Amino acid sequence: MGNIIAVDLGGSKLVVGLVSPEGTVLHSATAVLTGVPFTRETLLDMIDTCVKAIDFKAGHPDAAAVGVSVPGHYDHAHGVFLSNYSTGMRDWPIVEDLKEKYHLPVFADNDAKTCAVAEKLFGSCRDTEQYLWVTVSYGCGGAFYLNDRLFRGARNFAGEVGHVPVEFVQPHLCGCGVWGDLEAEASGTAIGRKYLERTGRATDAAFRSKEVSALARQGDKTALTLFREAGYYIGRIGAMAAMMLDIQKMVLGGGVAVYDFDLMKPGIDRALEDLLIPLNRDFFHVEQTALGYHASLLGAAAVAMEGINA
Repeated sequence: MGNIIAVDLGGSKLVVGLVSPEGTVLHSATAVLTGVPFTRETLLDMIDTCVKAIDFKAGHPDAAAVGVSVPGHYDHAHGVFLSNYSTGMRDWPIVEDLKEKYHLPVFADNDAKTCAVAEKLFGSCRDTEQYLWVTVSYGCGGAFYLNDRLFRGARNFAGEVGHVPVEFVQPHLCGCGVWGDLEAEASGTAIGRKYLERTGRATDAAFRSKEVSALARQGDKTALTLFREAGYYIGRIGAMAAMMLDIQKMVLGGGVAVYDFDLMKPGIDRALEDLLIPLNRDFFHVEQTALGYHASLLGAAAVAMEGINA
């Protein structure tokens, strides 16, 4: 198998990489999406700019396929990026567009699902048959591996833990229309927004968990509390999954989980202590991804590898 052109289309950034069959990122190029029109034409141009950059770095290598992680609902049967509530993206036939552009096989999926596949192929779940992957980043998402296979559900929407309600007393409204879901309460965007609300500061869309993390690490009590609360919400999701499906673990990835897992862990541990029965408490556990910040990029490569071998 040859190398894969992997495209990680995030909510705030685009990363394109050349990934080896062993899961090594050989070359990569990044573009910032904040403030960029999230349209089909703009994103195709930005993807192509990044592809040309890694093509130049790698000396014009041959690639076996293109793999794509998309941040939202994805029609696996027809290759269509259906929706993203944060950006307003709708009904983009991304597989068809990229096939036409690069004349290569193209495989895509929801970003949390690609991450779950990558964790199985390259990460800490090689010997794990039942787990939940949760992305905590600009938004939140999830994917289940059950009986050693990615579980898609009836419409490829299984694992949408980002839109499961977790706060019932003072919930915030998510862009999807659900009050108090995980994305509205524990994403990087939510943590930043809540800090500004609680400290009486002006709204600032660019102020997110990264800024709150810096304050937390300086001892800011409001910042520390917000990360513990986010951890509790995430732990609540994990506890529900463990009780209903008897899974072995929950793996956390995405920028917030990669850089601030330690700040969220006290809240996660408290939720598991509060919400699991002893039999589950002694068995189920939560861990940080072994794939680091490039989990979604490796996920894009992983779904392409699986697609080629199918």
